[in-house]
Formats: sequence, structure tokens, C-alpha cells
Amino acid sequence: MKSRLAYRMDFVIDTLAVSFSIVIQMAVLTTLFSKVRSLDGWSFPEVLFIYGFSLVPLGLFNLISVNLYGFSEKYIIQGKLDRVLLRPVGTLTQVLCESFSVSGINEILLGIGVMIYAGRELGLPLGIQQVLGLAVLAPSAALVYSGVFLAITSVTFWFEDRMGLAPPVYNLIRFSRYPITIYSLPVRLFLTFALPFAWVAFYPATWFLGSPGFARVALLTPLVGIVVFSGAVLIWKRGIKRYSSTGS
Repeated sequence: MKSRLAYRMDFVIDTLAVSFSIVIQMAVLTTLFSKVRSLDGWSFPEVLFIYGFSLVPLGLFNLISVNLYGFSEKYIIQGKLDRVLLRPVGTLTQVLCESFSVSGINEILLGIGVMIYAGRELGLPLGIQQVLGLAVLAPSAALVYSGVFLAITSVTFWFEDRMGLAPPVYNLIRFSRYPITIYSLPVRLFLTFALPFAWVAFYPATWFLGSPGFARVALLTPLVGIVVFSGAVLIWKRGIKRYSSTGS
């Protein structure tokens, strides 16, 4: 009974924390657009729509990939990877599925809610095509998230670090929630090809918005997701071969 109550309390706390964070970020956007009419030609509802979409793949990522965030500390430094390696199931599958973050559900639902609100403000259609588009583009964008953080996590097999690179990279996600056209060319190229966070929000969101010059590019999101995640899996497989037990 105590464990069930504790789980429910964790769920409530996570829900409130995620909701509060989203409200704060929307308040920041509202304040920003109270001073400017647009961001490089992007209206408030359009930027709000991009932000709403960004929450959906982030929620999907947090549902099953949250373990990647603290992998170095939990699995390598503390030696818990030893237990994982003894099981017949694939190590990556176990690491991804061993922890479940309820905050992911909240992000998905709130993100869809923001998209619907912003879409109505923009007069965007809401039908089967849009639902199918979300069903394809959101998981594809989540694959990009998972691929990026899996690659970063795999680096710890070569360079053990208690915190790892995940926290600072996670903080860069906020840059993906705005139209990348507001950034300089080097930043746009960086977010598109080096650290491909432009594919987790901006590009796929432009498909719904029908943005000239970007809507077709958005159709590459599934391919980008597959390439990024597949590349990360290869790095993981090479890294796992280097792992040596801590003996703990």
C-alpha cells in the first residue's frame, strides 16, 4: 500500500512539475511576443505550435529512454551494467526499458493540447491526415532524441564520468523550440547536421504549418531519425565491448 501511494505521489509531483515548467515557458513566449510582432516572420501562434510539437517527441523519449540521462553514474560507475550483461535480453533493450518516466505522458498530452490550440488560432485543418502525420513525425523525432543521447551515453565507455555529457546537451534542447531561421547560419547548420535538434521540433512542425521551403524537408524526419539512431546503436555496440566490470 505504501509503495502504491508513493507511486501516486510521484505521479502527482511529476505532473505538477512538468505542467509548471510548460506554463513558465509559455509565459516567456507570451511576454516575448508582447514586445515584438513576430520572430523573423514567424507569428506567436506558429512559434507556439512548434513549441507544442516539441513536447510530444520529448515525451516519447522520456517514456522509455530516460535511463540514458544518468547512465554513466547508475550503470558504469555503480557497476549495475554487470547485472544487465548477465541476462539473455539485449543490453540496450534492457537499459531503455528498465525505467519508465510518467512525466513523458504529461508532456505528450500537454504538447498535443498546445498544438490544437495554436492550430485553431492559425486556422489549420485537423483531420486524419494530420493525425497520421503526428503518428509518423513525432516518433521519428523521438528517434532523433534517443539517437543523440544514446551516442552521448556510449562515449562514457571510453571516458568514464559521473555526470557525463547528457545534462549539458539536454539543456540545448531549448534552442530547438524556436524557428531555426532566427539563428545565424553556423547555428542553423549545427542544429541540422551536428547536433540535429532541428529535426525534433522545427522541421517536422513545419509540415503541419505548410511553411514554404520547409514542409517538404520535414518529410525527411523519419529518415533522419533512423540514420541518427542506427548510428548511435553502432557506437553503443562498439562501446559495450570495451566495458570492464567494476567488480561491485
